[in-house]
Amino acid sequence: MEYVRFGGTGMKVSKLCLGCMTYGVPERGTHPWTLDEEQSRPFIKRALELGITFFDTANSYSDGTSEEIVGRALRDFARRDEVVIATKGFFPWGGRPNQGGLSRKALFAAIDASLQRLGTDYVDLYQIHRWDYETPLEETLEALHDIVKAGKARYIGASSMYAWQFAQALF
Repeated sequence: MEYVRFGGTGMKVSKLCLGCMTYGVPERGTHPWTLDEEQSRPFIKRALELGITFFDTANSYSDGTSEEIVGRALRDFARRDEVVIATKGFFPWGGRPNQGGLSRKALFAAIDASLQRLGTDYVDLYQIHRWDYETPLEETLEALHDIVKAGKARYIGASSMYAWQFAQALF
């Protein structure tokens, strides 16, 4: 496996990342085609055997069960310092106010819940999963900064946005 720097950072990741949206409890979430834990574990184990060290999941994948499955498998098959775990937050959970979106309150609740499901003290990469049209960008960015400062994430990122949204977040 080839390893490369992650963007402009010094962190090294496998050139291939295993996306874990397909792992979870099929009855939970919105994707009935997901693989349950017994079916998922061989893929994660084989990825590690092939040198893949970069794993991406999200709090919304199968209602959080993807994070649980990935976390248990990585604990069983790898050392924490040898893998790069990425997860994401944004989508609502629980159906109550502040359970979703990118407000400071929602982001801190989401990262804490993700860490618990993953069974780790930190993630290597915490990403916002979508653009939040209701929360001021400055609030979101400051909360992400504070998540890093609190040691809950090493790096931050964003996914599934228009180019202008990425540019606005950078400047």
